[in-house]
Amino acid sequence: MASGLGHGSMSFSMKFIRFLIVLLNVVFIVVGIALLVIGIYFVKNTKMQQLRPLFNADLATTDSQNLSTIEIVAFVFIGIGGIILLIGFLGCCGAIKTFRFLHLIYAIIIGGIILAEIGLVIFYAIYENRFKSNFVNKLKESIVNNYVGTPIDNASSTNPISMSWDFLQFNLQCCGAINKTDYMNALHWNRTNPYEPNTILTVPFTCCPLNTTKNWNQLPKHMAEASKCAITGVNSYSEGCFDGLADLLDRYKKYIIIGLMVLVGIEIFACLFAILLFRRKDEYSAL
Repeated sequence: MASGLGHGSMSFSMKFIRFLIVLLNVVFIVVGIALLVIGIYFVKNTKMQQLRPLFNADLATTDSQNLSTIEIVAFVFIGIGGIILLIGFLGCCGAIKTFRFLHLIYAIIIGGIILAEIGLVIFYAIYENRFKSNFVNKLKESIVNNYVGTPIDNASSTNPISMSWDFLQFNLQCCGAINKTDYMNALHWNRTNPYEPNTILTVPFTCCPLNTTKNWNQLPKHMAEASKCAITGVNSYSEGCFDGLADLLDRYKKYIIIGLMVLVGIEIFACLFAILLFRRKDEYSAL
């Protein structure tokens, strides 16, 4: 009698675990789809495309065909999303159809992903300051070697990196990589003020507040408003764009960390459940 109850109880517990693992893998599928959507958004979004040259993996060139950091991040999101989607599908199939070998494959893959995530976190923690320092230096170099000025009309000469800097400064209300002094060493910037030819610019027009428009596409029509600020540098944005980007990321940092912790927790439980199902195969039946 006791033996029969024990077996029935174990059978129910296995079915419940299978239900949980299906539920966890539905979460994986949703997360995978979300990461795919985010990755595609990064690739297709017009604002991201505008910043693409500035985040080029090789800022020593203005060639817009090179792969940018934004695109690398987007492809990483797409790749991770695809892997998580596949894992969710395998996990659901293994639990619903009771394919024992899928439980083992699933547990191995999940375990490998958990170890990889831990390794990436440790790697980033060790080299975080170096990453930031290298990125700031590349941003400064892009100003020194590539910035040519803000175009006042379609006939004005410019390049993709200059356009990216102006777009970033206009939208984040920042100036330079660290601050406005980064423009003191810009080698190719034509500092002649097109609105007052006898004056010299000390900062780009996009480093100055424009109260009449917040629309990037309307910028050329309103830049004269920033002429005095661009000449003197007075009232120009004091925050550098690196800090502006860091502040933007910090707004979402808490949610990203919580999301990653929840995801890792789900992965650990899913891995443990898969191992349990693999080892107790004879003690449950199909749903």
